[in-house]
Amino acid sequence: MITYRSRFVGIAFLIFLVLATAGSVRATARLEVDQVDFDFQSIYRGDEARHTFEITNSGDIKLQITNIRSSCGCTVPSIEKRNLAPGETTALTAIFNSDRFRGSVTKHIYVYSNDEENPITKLSIHADIKQDLQVTPTSIYFAGLKSGESVQRKIEIRNLSGKPVRISEIASTVSAVEVQLDKPLLEPDEAALLKLNIPRVEKGMKLTGELTIFNDSHEEELKVRFYGGLIQ
Repeated sequence: MITYRSRFVGIAFLIFLVLATAGSVRATARLEVDQVDFDFQSIYRGDEARHTFEITNSGDIKLQITNIRSSCGCTVPSIEKRNLAPGETTALTAIFNSDRFRGSVTKHIYVYSNDEENPITKLSIHADIKQDLQVTPTSIYFAGLKSGESVQRKIEIRNLSGKPVRISEIASTVSAVEVQLDKPLLEPDEAALLKLNIPRVEKGMKLTGELTIFNDSHEEELKVRFYGGLIQ
């Protein structure tokens, strides 16, 4: 038989458990982001794209952001404030340089904080890099050349855009290389052949430099690197 005293003791014990449990809940910092993934969608190669993530401390104590790093030097993150009071918000801006990329690209930013549940928060940016003119190859190697011989290399320039593109000028920092373009105006999906000629190779000839293709597309200057080797 249960007495009133035993009931009272049981209720008191339950109250004690509830209070003890409530007292054991620790105050924490919590990092929340308005969106962890952002898609720039289609941008042109060479464009600089930027996006600002909104970071909020939804915890009970101060949020301390100790470090921010990106997965690639092409993406530079910066943050306005590293210490956030409960409920406070700051902006993290990511700037992406698309110079070296083509097609679909994904880069990540890692935010380190004193959020005990998620000490590292990963943010992602995505982009589809477009280009009007495709140059193949983008690097030319003059290696294993012999003095007195003539050398030729070839570059294809293809129009990937939906409108005509005119090549206005081709400039080279290597004077020994003569350039010859078979057509200056490219219709959509049409290709031109660019020939690079060295009529006579000589010892000590400087063959390292770059070629610039000037045109009226979105990317007005296209670069091709030259790499010279030892001339025998």
